[in-house]
Amino acid sequence: MNFAFWRYQLILCLLLIFWGGFFDSSGILNQLALNFAIFYPLGFLVGYRRKYEDPRTAYIAAFLFNLFSYLMAYVVEFPIESWLIVVLDFASLIVYLQVGMYFGHRAQSRE
Repeated sequence: MNFAFWRYQLILCLLLIFWGGFFDSSGILNQLALNFAIFYPLGFLVGYRRKYEDPRTAYIAAFLFNLFSYLMAYVVEFPIESWLIVVLDFASLIVYLQVGMYFGHRAQSRE
């Protein structure tokens, strides 16, 4: 894995630690808001630095981060309310990363 992958993992971990206390673990709206708070900034960074960042690496890092978080929840026997939330979680990851990249690219091109 390259350096950008580990940098993205660090960013996602720090965002989860910071935002994890603001959202509880119940409900689909809380999950979507938490995903926005975690994955949109990563997408914005990748879009803003489009010349230097690879979007595929960001997607891989985000997918593995999300997958690892569900694996950890399973290992510690944290109850998953619904598998529909898991599917929506991964779908919102894609949407928020893409939207973040779009607005990051727009912000960079204005300069």
